[in-house]
Amino acid sequence: MRMFKQIRRVKHCRHDSRECNESIAIDLHTLSMNIARNLFLALGIWGVVFSMSCTASSPGAANGSTSAKGNQPPTITSAKILNEPIQLTGPVGVQVNAQDPERETVSFLYQWYVDNTALAGQTHATLPAEMLRRGQSVFVEIIPTDGVNKGHPYRAKSVEVGNTSPKVVAVLLTPQAARSGDKIEAAVEASDPDHDRVDLTYKWYRNETVVKEGEESFLDTTGFVAHDKIMVDVTAHAPAVTGNSLKSEPLVLGNSAPRIVSIPPISDSQDHFDYTVKAMDPDGDRVIYYLEAAPTGMSINETSGQILWRIPSDQEGIFHVKVAAKDGHGGMATQEFDLTLTSTSPPKPSRT
Repeated sequence: MRMFKQIRRVKHCRHDSRECNESIAIDLHTLSMNIARNLFLALGIWGVVFSMSCTASSPGAANGSTSAKGNQPPTITSAKILNEPIQLTGPVGVQVNAQDPERETVSFLYQWYVDNTALAGQTHATLPAEMLRRGQSVFVEIIPTDGVNKGHPYRAKSVEVGNTSPKVVAVLLTPQAARSGDKIEAAVEASDPDHDRVDLTYKWYRNETVVKEGEESFLDTTGFVAHDKIMVDVTAHAPAVTGNSLKSEPLVLGNSAPRIVSIPPISDSQDHFDYTVKAMDPDGDRVIYYLEAAPTGMSINETSGQILWRIPSDQEGIFHVKVAAKDGHGGMATQEFDLTLTSTSPPKPSRT
């Protein structure tokens, strides 16, 4: 409206003097300034309206931020079944590498296959070896998940089940209370995951020295002594492969008792008894001799074992003798016998 008033004022002064011409010039300058100012004002208002329109039409205008991208599923970059060929010595495992665009924790869903057939219930990270047999083909299909989305399934390369070696599981020597001269046997527990025949070989040790090798599961300890340490190393063999070896715990031979080998004499002498007891100790221990039961006057040499008895002329009857041979380590042997004596004195005259 101000702009139009300025125009009318110019028209009114058109018929005046020089002063009027000056006024016209001033009004024209003012008019041009007002036009420019009003034009810039109008353009500014439209700029604001245009800016608001653009802002309202852009995504995320309601909260003043750009919209976030949607959750992306994880992907598996590689997966490999451990141990090729597979050995039936333990569960079959798989190594998996995966990545998630949002760097979230990735877990996996598994399905195991044998000879291209899915195994019911086998949806864990490992597959029990008991379910497999030599020559079968095994693979696993894996699906990654971040808890929100699942990625594409990934199939690991198939791996064949190979020939698994037999295994010696346990070895025990019997009898545990063995002594020199006893026959020691090895009780062995062994198995083959492929159900092949298992053969065993034995290596016997006496005090860390090999004394016998072969397929015999026993050792004769004749000639061994107390405190000898016996061990056996057992190796398992299958038709196509040799398995492990396992050594037994050492068995220490116990003390062996001496053994009396002499026999009491039959003597016609009625005035003395002379008998030397002989005992042998398997361990080579020194033997000491004792009389545990004897008639009065009988004696024994504890070192040589010689028994002497000067028999009184009037002795008669049955006399029991018990002799013992001891090795000083708790081992003992005994021998018992009876002596029958009749009187050698002349008969007493009878009364009449």
